[in-house]
Amino acid sequence: MANPQMPQVIAVGMSQVGYREGYVEGGWNNNVRYADEVPGLSVYQGQSWCMTFTSWIAMRAGVPTLFPRGVDCSAGVAWFQAASRWSWYPAVGAQVFYGDSGSEHTGIVYAYDATYIWTIEGNTSDNGSTEGDGVYLRKRRRADAIVYGYGLPAYAEGITTADTALKGVSGYTYAASNLGPSRAVLAKAGMLVGNLVAENLSVNGTANADRLHLAGGVVAMDNVTAAPTSSPMGGAVWYSQGGIPKVRTGSGTVIDLSSTGGGTSTATNEFGPADHGLVAWTMNPASCTPSGTTLSAGVIYFLEVILRSSATISSLCAVIGTAGSGLTSGQCLAGLYTASGTRVGVTADMSTTWNSAGDKTMALTSSYSAAAGKYYVALLFAGTTSPTFACGSTLGNAFTPGNAHLTSGSYRFCRSASGQTSLPASYTMTSATPDANNVWAAVA
Repeated sequence: MANPQMPQVIAVGMSQVGYREGYVEGGWNNNVRYADEVPGLSVYQGQSWCMTFTSWIAMRAGVPTLFPRGVDCSAGVAWFQAASRWSWYPAVGAQVFYGDSGSEHTGIVYAYDATYIWTIEGNTSDNGSTEGDGVYLRKRRRADAIVYGYGLPAYAEGITTADTALKGVSGYTYAASNLGPSRAVLAKAGMLVGNLVAENLSVNGTANADRLHLAGGVVAMDNVTAAPTSSPMGGAVWYSQGGIPKVRTGSGTVIDLSSTGGGTSTATNEFGPADHGLVAWTMNPASCTPSGTTLSAGVIYFLEVILRSSATISSLCAVIGTAGSGLTSGQCLAGLYTASGTRVGVTADMSTTWNSAGDKTMALTSSYSAAAGKYYVALLFAGTTSPTFACGSTLGNAFTPGNAHLTSGSYRFCRSASGQTSLPASYTMTSATPDANNVWAAVA
């Protein structure tokens, strides 16, 4: 199977975070490696270089024809519009344009949700300036006036976008939010593109990304005893040290990939969902308390899980320590909701299933093809005595550390008002109340 192109683009961009332009006599001078390394752009050395940077990323990632090449952001907007690859909605791997008619600045989107986009941008700064000193990761509100629109590259594997008009259109996958490729996918992509720079480089064939050495220098190393002290040709080196995946960026910054999010497992001695045959879970089940927790009748409990990459969800999982009794038929249910509160899956009646203890795999009535992003497993109980579910903590509704630093609409563990008899087709997540019953649940 061909290697996906989008992660290669993002991996190349990520490898440059921390890079700074030239500094002479007390000032930054816009002199960068990218102008000299992209054919035809060296004459623009010393000028604003955000578009030069995206051109370089596309070339280095082996997809030079999927992005406009040049220094003029307005021309980049026109290029995507002429190709009918323009949208007012973000996509992972899209080129975002800023300012008046998209003429002032540009970057690459690596994640988005209903409120924000996360980007890799050159010629910016910590404050998000459109004329800065280096390559930075930025988080911007989608509704900010500076955000103009998005060019959607025609990746061979397609592109995931928040544009509802592209639902069902070949080459596009709709997702209200997408947290981007996992660190494992980015690590492989980074090793595949390595330190090769070529005008027509193609990296879509098969390759073994476990131990990969490419011409011009080592770009991936296994089980090193010390971090690399330099990067071939100024690029990134991907390596593992003590079982932990890491990357040394072109600027020399070492990033521990086990703590940056994404993927299903971190170091080799730490269990993740995949080690249990699961796609994602609310927490490691080994951290659950001995007592577990019961549910209040008629209340929907929403339990957040994060999919770092797309997956087909066919069942939901929970563990019951003590069986329920007097369960109401038709009102004991489990379901799957998007982060915005749309129900995308539901089980059949669970009143019989929850009337016994054990590991419960609850089949959805139909499988759901889930894009990467945040989802909620929902549990609803009605009856005389609730089953006891495995959980991480039960500290009372006034003390909810499982929701630390989270705000309304984004709680990990929350609940509806009482009086519910079914799982609704949609739920307003901002109306959910934070809850300290950190119930263990998973998707498979």
